[in-house]
Amino acid sequence: MLDTVPRRRLDLIETVARTARRLAHPRGMAGTPADGAEFVRAYLRGVDADDLAHRPPEDLAAVALAHLALGRRRRPGTAAVQWLDAGDARSPASATTSAWLAVVTDDMPFLVDSLGMVFSAHGIAVKLLVHPVLAVERDRTGRLRSLALAPPAPQGGDTRRESWQLYEIDRPAGAATLQQLQAALRATLDDVRIAVADWQPMRARMRALAAGLRARPPRRTPRAETDEGCALLDWMESGHFVFLGYRHYRLRRGGAADRLEPRVATGLGLLRAGHGAAPGVTTLRGRMRAVARSAAPLVVSKANALATVHRATFLDYVAVKDFDADGVPVAEHRFIGLWTSTAYFSSPYEIPLLRRKVREVIAGFGLDAASHDGKAVMAVLEGWPRDELFQASVRELAGFVRGVVNLYERRTTRLLARRDPFGRFWSFMAYVPRDRYSTEVRHRIEQVLRAALDGMA
Repeated sequence: MLDTVPRRRLDLIETVARTARRLAHPRGMAGTPADGAEFVRAYLRGVDADDLAHRPPEDLAAVALAHLALGRRRRPGTAAVQWLDAGDARSPASATTSAWLAVVTDDMPFLVDSLGMVFSAHGIAVKLLVHPVLAVERDRTGRLRSLALAPPAPQGGDTRRESWQLYEIDRPAGAATLQQLQAALRATLDDVRIAVADWQPMRARMRALAAGLRARPPRRTPRAETDEGCALLDWMESGHFVFLGYRHYRLRRGGAADRLEPRVATGLGLLRAGHGAAPGVTTLRGRMRAVARSAAPLVVSKANALATVHRATFLDYVAVKDFDADGVPVAEHRFIGLWTSTAYFSSPYEIPLLRRKVREVIAGFGLDAASHDGKAVMAVLEGWPRDELFQASVRELAGFVRGVVNLYERRTTRLLARRDPFGRFWSFMAYVPRDRYSTEVRHRIEQVLRAALDGMA
């Protein structure tokens, strides 16, 4: 596979490999199932030639051997995470300015994105990232027997795919910062592992819920609404939603307030029992209570927690209700995760639930789709933020669209505001004439909104 690598990169890798062979001999690493030179060729294959050229081969060889030493014993299902400090193979010449973090773990989706989020959250820029996927064979104790660059397809037998990641960052001041960062990275790796492990059970749960709604549609819900909700669940399960957590909740009705009580043992992924903080009972009043009691089979919103896997954004929240024989909601199945890119870039006419909302908004205007005003309304809906389409009601969307269409022939500003049913978020759409818009204006709008809502900077 190395013959597909550009010649300049091959030459640079070979220089590092020769250096690694020389460094490995005194440590007794040569001739082992994966000696220094063999490892370096697989390890650095995907690194850009300029990154290789701008670092002394002694430094790259030293950290590669230290990484190999870290990975020589690891049990499946665990992650090895370690700073490569002085004394590991050879103290890199750049140790005074750089810190090197090595990770060895089972190959899984979202690893690089999720760990990158941790560095970004701490305000740390990654100067170099090495992340080969290696085909590794280990004995029963986790001791390394052999490794090689992994082919695209998973291997059978005792061979496993492992992700070996090396991060070079500017060395932070103080050892405490390094320890905090390492702890945050370990926690993120645990989140990724749990979410990936429960991915299929969460998908199976959603398939079962869709089948149950179809077989026993709630009596008080229009059949068209139930069918569209089932279509959305099918669409999510077929690869348009990143499932990160699931839990079942009972709805207990009360005189002044209702309660959502978690069934802790049902949790999957990030909502597994024993993972993270123990869930508490949610008291429902006002709009929250009305939403929980409504005949709508689904609730689509945003959670009030940031995702720790894949993308650093607020988690998406989809609740599927259970109904009794009279069509009264008695429980909810809560899924948390992230919409995939297709949800944001596909036409709303191709996405279940959104297509129904769009049709109802257009029908409410009583316009011919081929007319000037009809095309204007359709253009607004096509460009409307997908999160808002998922979360806003048809009535809210109709009001927003009417306001935007009325701006087309006018040079004026307008602010459209929506508060989510649970009272956790405000969403704002600010419209400003193009020739009056600038970065300064955008910052001023942010300042005004923060001041009005006591928001944080």
